[in-house]
Amino acid sequence: MSARDLLRAAVPALASRLLDVPSRYGFHLLIAAGLGVVAAGDFYIVFSLMVALAGLGRLGIDRALTREVAIAIAAGRVGQAHRLIRRAAALVTLLSGAVAVTLALAAEPLARLALHRPELAGPLALGALAIVPQNLGAVAAGALAGLRRVGLSQMVYSWLWPALFCLATPLLGLAVPTSLGLIAACFTVTALIGLVCLRRVFPRPVPALFPGPLPPLLRPGLSLFTLELAQLTLASAPVLILGMVADSAAVGRFALAWRIALLANIVVSGVAAMASPRFAALQNQGDRAGLRSAAALASGLGFILALPVLLVMLSLPVPLLGLFGPGFEAAAPVLRLLALGQLVAAACTALPELLGMAGKETSLRRINAVTILLATGGVAALAPHWGAEGAALATSAALAAGGLGAAIAAWRQLDVAPCRDLLEGVTRCWKKV
Repeated sequence: MSARDLLRAAVPALASRLLDVPSRYGFHLLIAAGLGVVAAGDFYIVFSLMVALAGLGRLGIDRALTREVAIAIAAGRVGQAHRLIRRAAALVTLLSGAVAVTLALAAEPLARLALHRPELAGPLALGALAIVPQNLGAVAAGALAGLRRVGLSQMVYSWLWPALFCLATPLLGLAVPTSLGLIAACFTVTALIGLVCLRRVFPRPVPALFPGPLPPLLRPGLSLFTLELAQLTLASAPVLILGMVADSAAVGRFALAWRIALLANIVVSGVAAMASPRFAALQNQGDRAGLRSAAALASGLGFILALPVLLVMLSLPVPLLGLFGPGFEAAAPVLRLLALGQLVAAACTALPELLGMAGKETSLRRINAVTILLATGGVAALAPHWGAEGAALATSAALAAGGLGAAIAAWRQLDVAPCRDLLEGVTRCWKKV
């Protein structure tokens, strides 16, 4: 894969991810400004738990679907890809329904006994409504990524539902229950749009039947789910654990700082989503040189694009937080700590996805287990003593450990070292000049 090919493929993916900025951060701005520090803390506790539990309703099947659809389409097996998508949708619907029902039934004891906030029982039950449509949208997005329709995939995965939320909020107003019900409606519309897009772009004609057994989705999905579980843990566990030991205002400040730090993840995950199906195809073809080149280019591109955003967070945290309303500026040290962890993760862009797409699930599981342990155990150990700053330090350490662990595993098992390969490429270009 040449640099020109990568950039050509990256343009629609990153253009789509840039739409994430006004939509997703418009969503967080509305929540922060409309609810205030305390109510925003309550909202983010429920929202974080809802998003974390939604991952149990798909178990990485959407990620496994991306790999298998990319391989099937590259081999011309359109019928196999069609059957894989149908199977994935059925599995995810079944799993998500079970998770949603469980959350709805357990909302009252969960709010009272675990979170020590009995007033959140109703909002937790409302949050359960979003799980099934959110995960069906993820299946459609995973299939679109496997078809290399990365812009459409990222639209469904990422920015469409918060954009719909921002459009509907002026009509309905803001309160914690209203916001959660609106989120469920936005996920439902997004899932329907994703399924329509998938139907329109799927290769034609579709064979009526593909003979032979299908490759499994659940087993590789569980392996790839460890990567998603690590990401879900990083996104949700610090807020939930901090909510058990700190007041709602501290939770609200930390949650907003974390959402701002995740701004860097928009471009990083966009590059990773674009590169993942290419990693799967190159590994299936046995093209190790192409795999090294693709990984180096993806890693370099992700870091270069994320660096300016992270530098702004490190140098101007107070003005950034002040944009979301009074009371949030106190989270400036939290934002700086989280940005440092994101800086390390950006330097390792797409390397965890590379391990998953190249079939190195064992290493990926170990790395993600360490990440999850640091994120949960670290926050549980530090947050009671240092509050939001302790939670930020543990989260940042977990981010760095996940990225560096993936980089070491990629180097040892696949001979992929992005820094080395990029320097070699620059040196060759310099000699030609």
